[in-house]
Amino acid sequence: MKVLEVNNLKKSLGKRDIIKDISFSIEEGEIFGFLGPNGAGKTTTIRMLVGLIHPNSGSIKICGHDLKSDTEKALKEVGAVVENPELYKYLSGRENLMQIARIRNISKEDVEDTIRLVGLEDRIDDKVRKYSLGMKQRLGLAASLLSKPKLLILDEPTNGLDPSGILDFREVVKNAAKEKGMAVFLSSHILSEVQHLCDRVAFINHGTIKSVESVINDSMKTDTDIICLNLTEEINIKELEKLEYVNSAKKIDDGIEIILLANKTPKLIEHLVNKNFHVEEVYKLRKGLEQRYMELVEGGIR
Repeated sequence: MKVLEVNNLKKSLGKRDIIKDISFSIEEGEIFGFLGPNGAGKTTTIRMLVGLIHPNSGSIKICGHDLKSDTEKALKEVGAVVENPELYKYLSGRENLMQIARIRNISKEDVEDTIRLVGLEDRIDDKVRKYSLGMKQRLGLAASLLSKPKLLILDEPTNGLDPSGILDFREVVKNAAKEKGMAVFLSSHILSEVQHLCDRVAFINHGTIKSVESVINDSMKTDTDIICLNLTEEINIKELEKLEYVNSAKKIDDGIEIILLANKTPKLIEHLVNKNFHVEEVYKLRKGLEQRYMELVEGGIR
């Protein structure tokens, strides 16, 4: 089921186009990354997703409810954590959560389940002023999860956390998505965080989504593969590039680097064998998130 559907969204401030006709969707249980440099349009998009500002055109649907015409029902399905969650520092973690629970008529059992989910059982009765930044982030996440949202929006959630805190927060988010079946929208400019956490990633720059791609085993699923090939004989690079499924080829220290259509490596090997070339070694160079970011957002391979 599509939890979030964004279609042809546009937003201008004065004469400046901030968001230029973006579209994407997020499925139930999916962690979706929104990756781009500062000023790319990430925060403006989030402000529209939570109803703080309205788009000039386009639509946002949350669990089938149009955010413009059915605002209350749409936002009822949303939880959000921004960089610094608003918490009562003079209260304990449990007291903070119970304040929200009373307002929203949430049971104590649900509060306890949420405390367990974010891993704060041992410190939940301490005053929030004694919490580390990572613990405050966990408590902010717990607060956003109390109402059992179908869509969780995270805006730069690991800013300021140390490596241990980042790892802990990552596991909490993964568990929440898995156990609760939530869709998670993660806005960030930190490449490693998005690569290790997300199922799919949208690359945004200058208010435009450049591409939406899947992340599989920390590598990007793209339309092309990059392979390194070693032959026992010399081969004319130009002849390789004439093949319809080969985009480019060049000699490197370790052999020949070839960019070709995805899943066409067996066909290339078959062609070479039929031409009496002896393939000594062939392996795929995984295209990571950093590489795709440089291609799509920074305008080229570095």
